[in-house]
Amino acid sequence: MKILKSLFATAFLFTSLCFAQTVEEIISVFTDLDRVPDYNYSTILIDNIEPNGNVEHMFIKQYGGGNNGLKNTVFDFIQPPRAKGTRILQAEKVGRNDDRWVYLPELRTIRRIATAERYKSFVGSELTYNDMTLRKIDEDTNEIISDSENVTVGGSLYNCWKIKSTPIKLNEVEYGYRISWFDKKTYIPVRVEFYDKKDPKKMIKLSEVDKLEIVTGATGIEYPLRRSTLVTNLITNRKSRVTVKDFKFDEPISDSYFTQTWLGTGKAK
Repeated sequence: MKILKSLFATAFLFTSLCFAQTVEEIISVFTDLDRVPDYNYSTILIDNIEPNGNVEHMFIKQYGGGNNGLKNTVFDFIQPPRAKGTRILQAEKVGRNDDRWVYLPELRTIRRIATAERYKSFVGSELTYNDMTLRKIDEDTNEIISDSENVTVGGSLYNCWKIKSTPIKLNEVEYGYRISWFDKKTYIPVRVEFYDKKDPKKMIKLSEVDKLEIVTGATGIEYPLRRSTLVTNLITNRKSRVTVKDFKFDEPISDSYFTQTWLGTGKAK
């Protein structure tokens, strides 16, 4: 698997230097499983910034692992007190919507997060449940607006593909379409604009990568990592800054994390 990852990256880099790429190829590289570590662990800090300057700090442990080519992710909320003990499991599926489950400590119950709820706030932040997973290429209609556009984000200049993505099932998302600037070196969208369903000219949310790094996993494989991202609600002017810390890639994690048993107990074997 690791050798395949290296070969894939080298082959695709050569191809991209020689030929213009289609929108399908660009999106496919971004969402390809070979760009995701087989296992990963990180601590995530989310700072929810109110318009008056008040800040709520959230501290989350995140674990990710593979299973038959699919990716599972769990989130364990440590702070603030209102969210402590909340745990979320996301399990990728083939040919249907991914499964998402949440454990609510105040009710001591596990419930499935319905598809219709996934556009809602991710535990009080300006991110939604949809924001916490990668959209599959067949979930959107994608078109290239510009095949070479420079944009400065977080003080860094990126040369990008500018792509418009319109969800096929609008009832499952909180926006009408999005405009993304995909960095040509890493295939990461460094800026994403979200537009209103009823007013296509009205931008309602903006996501910008403040800090993008190439990091190395335990086996020597390199991965692009969004270390810091700022999400702004343009209706309320409330913001959430997401920072990734203390990450470990490609160090095996017990499969017991990705079960409903772990959701209810917070204990892995």
